Amino acid sequence: MTFDGQPRQSVPAGWYPDPAGPASIRYFDGSQWTQHNSPVQLAPPASWDQPAYPVPVPPVGSDPRDAMHWMLPLGRTGQSITAGYLGLFGLFIWPLAPFAIGFGIWALAASKRTGLHGRGRAIFGIITGVVGTLIGASVLVTTAMRGY
Repeated sequence: MTFDGQPRQSVPAGWYPDPAGPASIRYFDGSQWTQHNSPVQLAPPASWDQPAYPVPVPPVGSDPRDAMHWMLPLGRTGQSITAGYLGLFGLFIWPLAPFAIGFGIWALAASKRTGLHGRGRAIFGIITGVVGTLIGASVLVTTAMRGY
């Protein structure tokens, strides 16, 4: 107890800066300073090549400078991916070609609305869909003309 009747605040035991000198620490046992002291050991500086916080790694293919961005259909609308494949297959399986045109137009609208990539695949789907439709129509006309 102190003279004013209040309980004395005790400092917990532990290592504290030495009041006799700033270059060392001294052990306080909770009531008095002891003879045990130690020089202050500074932590080694953090290396500059490693950040102190984790750096998020962007997903594969999310950056246009990444080669996988151009090989994988990541970050594109589903309609543009479908339009591209329908257009490609529509060159050989002609009934698919008109669907490539429809999906390509839908993909352009979806790409503009959502902000996702895919305009190139959508345009590819439209162009190959038109070419596949023309090839299919010419084959049908040629086959019909031979039959008559």
